[in-house]
Amino acid sequence: MSFEHLGLPGLTLAVFFVSFAESLAVVGLLVPGVALLMSLTILAVDAGVPPALWWGAGTVGAFLGDGVSFWLGQRSGPRVRNWRYFQRHPRLLSDGERFFYRFGIWSIMLGRFVGPIRPVIPLAAGALAMPARRFWLANLVSSPVWGAVYLLGMYWLGEAFMDYLSPGAMFGLLAGATAIAVVVSLLVRGRHSV
Repeated sequence: MSFEHLGLPGLTLAVFFVSFAESLAVVGLLVPGVALLMSLTILAVDAGVPPALWWGAGTVGAFLGDGVSFWLGQRSGPRVRNWRYFQRHPRLLSDGERFFYRFGIWSIMLGRFVGPIRPVIPLAAGALAMPARRFWLANLVSSPVWGAVYLLGMYWLGEAFMDYLSPGAMFGLLAGATAIAVVVSLLVRGRHSV
C-alpha cells in the first residue's frame, strides 16, 4: 500500500492547512490536530516527503494560524467574550487569559504545547493588547521549535515504525489513536463547557 500518488504538493499543502487550522482561534479547538498530523506524517514518510519540507510547511502553517488568531484578538479586544463559542465555553477563554497573564511573552512559546488552550492564547494575547512586536518575535521563534518537536519528532517516529510495521498495521494503529484523540477532545471540551 503506497501513497506516493498523493505526491509532495498534496501532502505538503495538507500539513500546512492542518497546522494552520489547529493554531487558529476556535477552529483549533474543534480539529483533532495531533491525530491528523500523525496520520499525515505517516503518509508523508511512506511517500518519501523530505523531512525539511515537512517541517517547513507545518511551521509556516502554525506561524500564520497563530498570527491570524492574534490579529482577530487585536480587532475584537474585549468583545471576544461575546463570540458565540466563548459564550458557550467561557472557561476556555478565561484559561487562555490566565495563562497569558501568568507567562507573558513566554505564553506564546509555551502555549503551543498546551493542548486545549493552544489556539486561544494568541487570541487572548491580541485581545489583551500584547504589543504586536513582542507577539511576532515570540511567534517567529516558537513556530520552528514547535515544527521540530511535533512534526519532525512524528516524522522520525513514523520512519522507525515503518521499519517494523506494515503500512496497513500502521494505519490501523493511527485509526485507533485518532478515535482516542477525538474522544479525549470531546471529553475535554465537555469539561470546559461547565
